[in-house]
Amino acid sequence: MDFPDVTIDDDCQLRILNPEVHERSTGLAEECQLLVSKVREFQTIMATINSEMNRLAKDTERQKLKAIGRRMKLEHHSSEDALRREEAILMSRIESKEKEREEFSSYTASLGKAEREQLEEIEKLEGRGA
Repeated sequence: MDFPDVTIDDDCQLRILNPEVHERSTGLAEECQLLVSKVREFQTIMATINSEMNRLAKDTERQKLKAIGRRMKLEHHSSEDALRREEAILMSRIESKEKEREEFSSYTASLGKAEREQLEEIEKLEGRGA
């Protein structure tokens, strides 16, 4: 019958596992915990960004509706010059909000990519540990 090698580590603990293997698996476990922690933090950030994007989208839509309402009101009460000035101001606001929303969309896409990459890394690490 073949018995495993028994060793005593630096803490005077009996070990059946090779000390190098034990050290590597302990290090891998710590790396996995760090990665999981970072992914959770990332998910929290993503939830915050999604919430902010929804708020901005609603705000943009509200501003858009206000602009349409103002334009309709101006059509009835103002001259053509005043209408053009007000419309230009409102369209500028709409464009500004759209640009802001596009920036958040781009940022969200970038964070989504980073999340996928981290999840792939977790899967790789879990595959090595199994």
